Amino acid sequence: IYGTYGSSGEITEWKKRGKEWSNIRLGTSSKQISNAGCLVTSIAILIKKSEVPTKDIQPFNPGTFVIALNNVYGFDGANLQYGAISKVVPNFVYQGRVYLNGLTKQQKYAEIKKYYENGYYIAVEVLGATKTSQHWVAVDRVDNNKVYILDPDTYEVDMWKRYDFNKTTQFVYFK
Repeated sequence: IYGTYGSSGEITEWKKRGKEWSNIRLGTSSKQISNAGCLVTSIAILIKKSEVPTKDIQPFNPGTFVIALNNVYGFDGANLQYGAISKVVPNFVYQGRVYLNGLTKQQKYAEIKKYYENGYYIAVEVLGATKTSQHWVAVDRVDNNKVYILDPDTYEVDMWKRYDFNKTTQFVYFK
């Protein structure tokens, strides 16, 4: 079943729209990767970037990852259940969440950089985390006072060139 989605390709090309996996449903919801899959796509990017084994999911890409999560009831509606990630990729484990509300741009940068330099893989919420507006991106690297990202929506790599730093509200991190 996993082989039906083709090769995984380069992670810079892993977008939620216009891909062979875009129409895969998130759990039992009516939502699909194309319209609600930025977080799960970002986490798939981080898993691939981490190089942890994904032998039970071949080829590994956002689509095969979502199918594996669906098989272990990894979504509550369309909401990802973080504990399910390590059920399908045992060596990639959710560690926690850090809230960034009320911090300056430099404080947000420093907090993200601290976790990045401690070897964590980070997904950042960049649109303010409201019920109707939420978007997640994967952190690629942090240096030169910039957070470089792999965005499931765009090819922009500078997080705060694309997104207002005031709306960077939180991040989740994995090891």
